[in-house]
Amino acid sequence: MTLATGATVTLDDLRYTVQIRSVAAELVLLPGVNRAEVAIAAGVDVPAAAGARASVELDGGDGTAVVLTGTVDHVERTTSGAVVVVTDAGAALAATRPSETYNGLTGVQVVGKLADLASADTGQVAALTQTAAYVADARRTAAEHVAAIARRSDAVAAVDAEGRVTVVAWPVGVATAAMRLDREFTSFTTSAHTPAHEFTPVGAGGSGAAQAPDAWVPSTDPLTGADEPDGTRTWSPAPVLRTRSDVDLAARGESSRRGAATARMRGTCWLQPARRPGDVVRIDETTDPAQSGPWLLTTVRHELAPGVARTTLAGVAAGASDDLLGGLAGALGGLL
Repeated sequence: MTLATGATVTLDDLRYTVQIRSVAAELVLLPGVNRAEVAIAAGVDVPAAAGARASVELDGGDGTAVVLTGTVDHVERTTSGAVVVVTDAGAALAATRPSETYNGLTGVQVVGKLADLASADTGQVAALTQTAAYVADARRTAAEHVAAIARRSDAVAAVDAEGRVTVVAWPVGVATAAMRLDREFTSFTTSAHTPAHEFTPVGAGGSGAAQAPDAWVPSTDPLTGADEPDGTRTWSPAPVLRTRSDVDLAARGESSRRGAATARMRGTCWLQPARRPGDVVRIDETTDPAQSGPWLLTTVRHELAPGVARTTLAGVAAGASDDLLGGLAGALGGLL
């Protein structure tokens, strides 16, 4: 069976289909930047310039999906045609270095403010952290600040297919998509890793509520539920965290990522344009339980060119962090 693949790229009011020679799209979680390179044949008029509205759609043979919505970053013109590079809101966030302080706002509101600075739209934002004061300093980009807020909220930050900034809760084992190992993949690899050093966030303590009148009262007591530091655990100061519930949420976020990184996957499959970072994928029709996941996709690369139609996926385990770490500890113990 041969799948009829294709691409559609819209630049301002012009649409390109058969004129496209190749498309390569690299999608990542924030603070990374989603990027697509579109090669258009020589002799085709490509008047688009930097800043033009752009969208990239791919068809893997069983339906079209929008891969990226954003603007033209730049256009390269050569004797073989034009190469249009398209980026989305992630690039705008990465180019913005804020220098502001947000007082008494929730994580959702801070993400909204940072997106506004970059003239970016927001989609679903589930950033539960509350702050007495969040200092968005210029040592980090707006993209890095959004990713940091997501991390403290036990969440994942990404830009969706419509070009909107999103922050969604860290997955706890519930898949959003299923793929078959025997039908869709040409290669699939998993690996197990020892847990990394544990960094536990410690808040500034004090008021018990970030919006309380005494939120600025200093406290010398560390605000944390973690055990004392030792050779495997380091306390990481996080003065923006003012309440025990926020500290516990941030600690869960660190634990989620640490546990997820103990199991990783990488696979190549037929072109699957609907797959993007933040998806949680279950792998069916496999005899190895370690392969089934579910997996949180962290990087997705789509490629379409003459003789090439593939998607490369990379991700980490999307199960409950306690189960991941406990299972790995048991496996390591069996080897000792």
